[in-house]
Amino acid sequence: MYNTAYFDMCNAHPNTKKNELDHFCIDCLLALCYHCLPAHSSHKHVKIRRYVYCEVINRKDLCKLFNCSGIQAYHTNKTKVLFLKQRHQQPLQQQQSQQHNSKDHSCIICQRSLQDSTSLYCSIACKVSFCVF
Repeated sequence: MYNTAYFDMCNAHPNTKKNELDHFCIDCLLALCYHCLPAHSSHKHVKIRRYVYCEVINRKDLCKLFNCSGIQAYHTNKTKVLFLKQRHQQPLQQQQSQQHNSKDHSCIICQRSLQDSTSLYCSIACKVSFCVF
């Protein structure tokens, strides 16, 4: 899921509307568009969304498939989302000012500042990398 490209045009449905690759089939390990979904109706899949130019997944949807505990959730459109990929590091100046304001809570993998003191990871990728190693 991590290495998959999202929001490109679907090669199987090039001349149709809503042909962005914005779903991921867990069973086939493929990015899908809206028109590909019927062929994968019996499979587990999640919708990939965009938030601040990054791929995110609705926390409620992913919790059905994966243990999301410890991952920092963010609110967007009245729902909680999780970042799929490790977030880009903040400029050092901004990072230092945030550390003074927060109680120094950061991701145990990439050291990115976290808003929530109960979170350990800034993204799904950080949690997976911790579990793998």
